[in-house]
Amino acid sequence: MMISLLLSIACSTFLVICFKYFDRFGIHHLQAIVFNYLTCVITGCIISKQFPAYAEWMHQPWFLSAAFLGCSYFFIFNLMAYVTRHMGITVTSVASKLSMVVPVIAAVILYNQKFNVIKILALLLAIISVCLTSYRKDDFHENKNPLKGFLLPLIIFTGSGINDSIVNYSFAKFLKPDEFDSFNISIFSFASLSGLLTLVLRSIFFNEPIAVRSIIGGVVLGIPNYLSLLFLLLALAIPGWESSRIFPLNNMGIVILSAGLAWILFREKLSKKNLAGIIIALFAIGLMIYPADQ
Repeated sequence: MMISLLLSIACSTFLVICFKYFDRFGIHHLQAIVFNYLTCVITGCIISKQFPAYAEWMHQPWFLSAAFLGCSYFFIFNLMAYVTRHMGITVTSVASKLSMVVPVIAAVILYNQKFNVIKILALLLAIISVCLTSYRKDDFHENKNPLKGFLLPLIIFTGSGINDSIVNYSFAKFLKPDEFDSFNISIFSFASLSGLLTLVLRSIFFNEPIAVRSIIGGVVLGIPNYLSLLFLLLALAIPGWESSRIFPLNNMGIVILSAGLAWILFREKLSKKNLAGIIIALFAIGLMIYPADQ
């Protein structure tokens, strides 16, 4: 079952690599994100072999969570793209990946998950590893608005953490294994509606045409995006593995794999800090795998 976590990490990392190529091919990020969510809905329907049954799903206890997550995903995803362009990849990466602290703390408080000294040490090492592995000196741009420079990353940190916590809460309290696809399709349907409304408004006020390359980019992005959430839910269902382990392992894995692929594909140099972060992450992963009751 650990394969689910590894596949979630691989799919999430693929999203990071896609955005690298989007810049290279001049793909409009907002348009690609919208068509990515539409692709997610179609992918979910194909995998589950069902059409969206919104009239039935709206009576499920998880439906409001899905509606909130869909709108929030679209907002946070676009905010991350904006911060990346104006403040650098490092700021975005650290803010989003350190959000793992929020669902971990929520899991301990809400579900009485065990949190011994070893897990605390592993979480601290995970935080350090994410900061070091994500560090890029060239990404720190001069920011003329200190409040904006603090507020936007804080929103990403808080929003990403809340989203992960709601996913975990829905899994723990409401979702049955045969409802994973219905839950995911609902999330991405609301994200699609938010995106389409945004595109319509931009078309009206800014006369912004839809580019074919953006549609293609959205399709390429959408399939792994859907699978990343599906595999994460399957990972949360692994017997004996608490969410306070899964989220740090997932985020560390994404950071490490992204750094490695960036070095291989884009010849991005890894500094001593980056390498130290990877080594620390390996130690943290080892501690996270250590049984919680020992």
